[in-house]
Amino acid sequence: MRILSSLIFVSLLASVALASAIPKNTKLEVRLNEMLSSDQSQTGQRFTATLTRGVSAGGAVVLEKGSIVEGVVKRAEPTYDYQQAGELDLELVSVTSGGKKYLLQTNRVVLMGRPVRRDPRTGRPMDRGSRVGDVIHGTLGGIGGTDTSGPSTTIPGTDVSVGAGSGSQGTQVILPMKSKLTFNLTSASMSASPE
Repeated sequence: MRILSSLIFVSLLASVALASAIPKNTKLEVRLNEMLSSDQSQTGQRFTATLTRGVSAGGAVVLEKGSIVEGVVKRAEPTYDYQQAGELDLELVSVTSGGKKYLLQTNRVVLMGRPVRRDPRTGRPMDRGSRVGDVIHGTLGGIGGTDTSGPSTTIPGTDVSVGAGSGSQGTQVILPMKSKLTFNLTSASMSASPE
């Protein structure tokens, strides 16, 4: 019984050491497995993504390229039929790699849509082209022949790269499937439940 207890204790120590081997401020580069948008996503909604680069620490690969990452929409503020700019706040919560699940804490990525222009005479929102622009932006990668392998664009003021070849942002925040995002890791711990 003592040997079994000792083995469990050593196993737990090894798990903690491996989780802490993922250095703080490690950049986790992911590609979305689904579309997210400020007008359709819900606060609390879970989403999945794929790790586009492996993470190494101390000469060993800790997180393999292609690992499945889970995130959560911390806030989704719609445009209310284009009355205001949309907002989408995202955070990563876990990654499964090599049969192990790690619970994550990352920075929160906050994306804001373009501010709504208002008619100076009436004070009402001017919608000219916003909806059409958002529809085109939202279908990037959904139309046959669209190049999703091109370079991604970094949103100014953030550490976020959005969409292969996507360079515009409308009133809504729309992240097409395969959009590339970068998060900074603040902590990681091994999950108690095996995957």
